[in-house]
Amino acid sequence: MKSDSAQITIDYVTGMGIFLLSVAFVFQFMYSLFIPFQSSSDEVTLAADRASTVLVERLLAADRSGAVNVIDREKLYYFNNTKLNHSNEIGYKNALRELGLFSNEIIFDMNMSVAYLNGTIMNQSGPELPENTDIGKTRRLVLIVNSSTGYNETAVISVRVW
Repeated sequence: MKSDSAQITIDYVTGMGIFLLSVAFVFQFMYSLFIPFQSSSDEVTLAADRASTVLVERLLAADRSGAVNVIDREKLYYFNNTKLNHSNEIGYKNALRELGLFSNEIIFDMNMSVAYLNGTIMNQSGPELPENTDIGKTRRLVLIVNSSTGYNETAVISVRVW
């Protein structure tokens, strides 16, 4: 008489292994379905990156420098003190529009700070940072050129968007 009882343990282990792998896959898949609804930090980080790129490579770029991340000191001060002055609402919104942060579809706020390499703040503009919202931040190392004196200094521009 033949007995099939020797296969029961192997069949049980194989079946349980497939079942546990299926359960693990379902939990992993369900977790990734809800991640986009938890936070909009990816969106604000991309907006901060886009704003810093437009600032450094187009709006504040030094004339005839021919190099990347070289900005003009006068353009920087004008942008910080005039366009990003939050008390002038129309100028502030126009600056956000130039950076692609304000339109009919999207509205972001922006804060920009320029600091020396040791961390000392050289200039800061824009509204105060909120406490209870997602903030995207991008930092760029730049060379600030004073076109009238020729003096150069290295700084870090931090752009925060929310």
